[in-house]
Amino acid sequence: MKIIDAVWEERNLGVTAAEIIIEKDDTPEYVSEQLTGISSGYSVIKVPSEMSHLLKTVQEKGYVFIEDMIHVEHDLREIEMNRVLKRLYESTSYRSMTDADFEQLRTEIEKGMFNNDRISNDSCFPSGTSAKRYLNWTNDLRARGALFYVITYGSENVGFVVLDKKDEKTYYSVLGGGYEKFRKSGTGIIQKEPEIVRKLGGKRLVTSVSSNNVGQFKALIMNGYRPYAIDHVLIKHRVG
Repeated sequence: MKIIDAVWEERNLGVTAAEIIIEKDDTPEYVSEQLTGISSGYSVIKVPSEMSHLLKTVQEKGYVFIEDMIHVEHDLREIEMNRVLKRLYESTSYRSMTDADFEQLRTEIEKGMFNNDRISNDSCFPSGTSAKRYLNWTNDLRARGALFYVITYGSENVGFVVLDKKDEKTYYSVLGGGYEKFRKSGTGIIQKEPEIVRKLGGKRLVTSVSSNNVGQFKALIMNGYRPYAIDHVLIKHRVG
């Protein structure tokens, strides 16, 4: 088991936070003992699906289910597109994000762009907490050199993606989404990511999607992504 003092989340959420990751050799007795010592105001535990036998132990310690995180990968091979997918792909383009584009992204986040993540779905956090978290996260990603791209449709910005290099072959799609005006337009945001990574010299693209975001998961599958792992995510708020 890994227990991480999530100091960045204290800045985001206003409470002390811990991130706990279950590992393959953990036993029910060991997990129970370690969780007893967690004193953070808010803690998140990630249980790989192959370790699901430990869920009962985790729940007995007061943790409640909030989402599954589904990890998917793309081998960057071009997929066969139907007419709809092809139209969406051909109608959009991309470019590196400018300072002005970044300010637009911040405005979209403040308007509630991410409203189905585990913080938004947690009634213990006040409204606006999730937006603050994503604003801080995008600032941190930009400061450390992650690659920000804006997706365009004609002369308008319709969304964004953020890529981070994991190794010589693999890029991680950290974050992305469509802007409010175009969210229900059918404009493809994720379709350009494999093309970007190919041009960067990558061979593999990975990302994660919450089980609470079925629409995004469906779009990923339609565009050639395949699941390779699932983490069950449970949370606990310490009272008093």
